[in-house]
Amino acid sequence: KHRASHHFEPQLLPERSAREYSAALVCHMESPTLGAYEVVLALPEGLPEAGLRVICAPAHDRRPLSAEDEARLAATWAGRLAGNPALFNGTKFRFAGATAEADGATLRLGVTDYKSFLGTNCSEHWRSLLDASEDHLASALGNAAVLETSDGRVVLLRRSGNVGECPHTVVMPGGHPEPAELGISSAESWEAETNASRAASAEWEAQVRDEIWDAMVREVVEETGLPRSSLQTPLCLGFSRRIVNHRPDIVFLIRCDLPAERVVELYKTESGVHRDESTDLFTLDREEFVREVLEADSLPMPGCHRGAVALYRDYLRLRALASSAAGLVMS
Repeated sequence: KHRASHHFEPQLLPERSAREYSAALVCHMESPTLGAYEVVLALPEGLPEAGLRVICAPAHDRRPLSAEDEARLAATWAGRLAGNPALFNGTKFRFAGATAEADGATLRLGVTDYKSFLGTNCSEHWRSLLDASEDHLASALGNAAVLETSDGRVVLLRRSGNVGECPHTVVMPGGHPEPAELGISSAESWEAETNASRAASAEWEAQVRDEIWDAMVREVVEETGLPRSSLQTPLCLGFSRRIVNHRPDIVFLIRCDLPAERVVELYKTESGVHRDESTDLFTLDREEFVREVLEADSLPMPGCHRGAVALYRDYLRLRALASSAAGLVMS
């Protein structure tokens, strides 16, 4: 797949670099609630796909802590399966970190699975695993899209009670990029098919990066009913993490060419919408959206998505500063 070369020029936010800004945007709570978040990396200009370097290699896979913990993980999965036989142990990308670079950003990934995610990050022992080392957590990488309509509103969903994570909360469209789309259907196939030379190849990096971007668009289409043709190319705003369960998300901005009224209508009428995952779609003016989530705290939103709103707020601030500076130059 041919790619045009792109040079990303990171600019400074007021008195602080993007990396410094990331460190400052931590939601500190003595007893973290579901809404507590931290911003891992802020990319307030919006990073296009070509600006993200991806390293996906076995070196970034989860590192088991002990035989006892692995047995507990297996028991957790067995218990979940007993309660819900429909559970599927799909592969996920494991988030190992992201850093700003002079020409964009670098994302480090391994491969994990849903079983490991439930048995580590989502277990009652997640904090002790994290205290030992975050290497022991599966930390499956999720995604979230700040979806803007053509009339300046942001699309939100009310999650149903049927979902395994954060039921009855308000979220943005999101899910996970899927290694299975690249032929990695199990941890065993990842170990068998991946070697150092493949993991370091430019072709593998491009495939993983393409899946990260494509997965975000897929999730929006599946959860809202919007036609793919109505969505502009996603821009990455950075990475957030819910403090509870140490749950990471890559955050995107996607602009839709349709107005809010039409978006709501499509959600209600399109047959392909995943209706088991949500009960309602609604929109808020972009400024009201930021205020209600981060200042009024009036929406029951999980921390990984609240962190996404913080990233979006800083994107809006930087855009306003750029617009103001351009106006001064013109005058």
